[in-house]
Amino acid sequence: MKNIEEIKSKFKNRDRIIRILSENQHFRAAMIRNTNTALTAQDRHKLSEIPANFLARAMMGSALIANFLKGEERAILHITGNGLLSQVYAESSQIGETRGYVEFNQNAPKVAQIKDMDNVLGIGLLKVTRILYDQAKQNSGIIELIKSDIASDLEYYFNKSEQIPTAILMEVETDSEGSISKSNGFIIQAMPGCKHEELKEVFEKIENHLQLGNFFDDTLSIEENLKNVLPFDFTISSNLPIDFYCRCSKDNFTKAMITLDIKEIEEMREQNQNELICKYCNEHYYLDEADFTKIIEIIKSQKN
Repeated sequence: MKNIEEIKSKFKNRDRIIRILSENQHFRAAMIRNTNTALTAQDRHKLSEIPANFLARAMMGSALIANFLKGEERAILHITGNGLLSQVYAESSQIGETRGYVEFNQNAPKVAQIKDMDNVLGIGLLKVTRILYDQAKQNSGIIELIKSDIASDLEYYFNKSEQIPTAILMEVETDSEGSISKSNGFIIQAMPGCKHEELKEVFEKIENHLQLGNFFDDTLSIEENLKNVLPFDFTISSNLPIDFYCRCSKDNFTKAMITLDIKEIEEMREQNQNELICKYCNEHYYLDEADFTKIIEIIKSQKN
């Protein structure tokens, strides 16, 4: 019995994203719980509370967008600013893989405790990119940050740039040690045929729910949270696990290195620059003598 309860608890607390469609097909929505994913990213990149909070938001944002795509199509959020963080990058696939990183502005302390969250990103840009099947070019749009909390900026992007009535909410919390303890997100969008009265009812229900306190109740499942928030019946169109996952590998790095000049490779070997670090997941790979020799041989063979 104990094992069964442990399995149930583990499944309930599993990071997931659920997409729904209203029965009249006038609204689509998705809700995500990515606490463990955000914590994994925080641990991998060794981030303090504030940058970890913004990376969690960016990853849930890219995951929510990707959830409306197909197969292994991907969504990317790339935020640049002049505050504590110079970049926040998150990339997610429709199948539930997500990764990301942050970069700090020069001389910005990585453990800074900033009370005014506007200073984390400052003045900057939000770029939304979708990588779709059968399209040679990426589908991208850019806006200026309007609130610099990612959720409001992304909501503004959809409402203004894509003319899709959208509401987005994100809640990220940390424990007494600054580690991610809660990370949830929600998006709802009006579909063609939606009437103004329906839209008003939905947004009022969301606003009323917000006034009760936290938007997400962690004692409830994602499905139960959705039922509490939405004033209409719906069907679940997908229910997928979410994981921090990066497809980097030592082999991919060495394949990229064969595009370099032999002199560059030889200098790396002589200076013992054998460490390769993936900026997306902070995985470290190391080249040995045999790796350098193989890379140089491949470059030589390509020139013959």
